[in-house]
Amino acid sequence: MSKSAVPLAIGGAALAAAATSHAAAQPVAASTGCAAGKPSVVVHVAGFKQPAGKVKVTLYGSDANLWLAKGGRISKVKVPVTARSMDICVPVPAPGRYALSVHHDLNVNGERDRQDGGGYSRDPKVSLFNPKPPYAKAAFTVGNGPSRVGVTLVYMRGLSVGRVGS
Repeated sequence: MSKSAVPLAIGGAALAAAATSHAAAQPVAASTGCAAGKPSVVVHVAGFKQPAGKVKVTLYGSDANLWLAKGGRISKVKVPVTARSMDICVPVPAPGRYALSVHHDLNVNGERDRQDGGGYSRDPKVSLFNPKPPYAKAAFTVGNGPSRVGVTLVYMRGLSVGRVGS
């Protein structure tokens, strides 16, 4: 399936953007990036179809014009998927407004395809015909310490998308 045929799987142009920076992904318990007093976000990613593959969390800043745009990300983290839900620490440069896209590369082929899943911070509604939510629906605020945000993954099911088990 062509990448343009599956814009949801997921974050559209953002997930195809060239790598400009990589944040170190660490388990939350061992993370210094999510320590008290440091701006960061603990992303609770739930709904993995299988505890396999890799998950990529991409961070975007407060400029809505750069949301999901090629070259618009601030950083990304990639970690192996080890459970049906995971907490992932993403350091941020400073307190402020951010949004996240998440891509589950189930078969670890480095491409978006029909078996992969994805989602956005704050779980805005998406569909095959509306795969990219507005920045305001995904944005959240990070203060001087760790903030928490949830992402529930969705996967393609025929001509629709949905959560695993729904």
